[in-house]
Amino acid sequence: YPGRANFFWRMLSEIYGVKFNHIGGEEASKERLALCAGKGIAISDTIYKVRRKVAKSSKDSDLEVIKKMDVLALLRKGKNIDTVILTGSSGLVSAHRVFFSHLAENSIPFVVSESKPPILGSFKLGKRLIKTATLYSTSGINIGRYKEAVVQFKTYLPR
Repeated sequence: YPGRANFFWRMLSEIYGVKFNHIGGEEASKERLALCAGKGIAISDTIYKVRRKVAKSSKDSDLEVIKKMDVLALLRKGKNIDTVILTGSSGLVSAHRVFFSHLAENSIPFVVSESKPPILGSFKLGKRLIKTATLYSTSGINIGRYKEAVVQFKTYLPR
């Protein structure tokens, strides 16, 4: 989440009471990785390779998915992962749609029990039940939902 308008790291800073001293670069990466490692948070994209249909656009709708991230392989390696949090559900190239299409393409049945953020669901990977929670996007366009997003993420992130 490197974009200046994206409020993901600002939100994590608030939720966990951690001050980040660096905005960008290697030191910023180290700070954020330390927080995630300490809290048991793994972060991955849902898309491995993408092409922008419009060169200067930052809209997800202007993305063409070339290859999805093999999130199932990541989950198989991370045997203690029991919850997948997705950020954003609107649009054809949202994390929610890409992830659930990845499950469908791999013949993994899933249940979605709520239809508005938070969108809750689950699926089985072998014998393991994995819960899903699709929360508000942390994109700058959603800044008006910042307080609601903080509540959602606070509810589903590890303590």
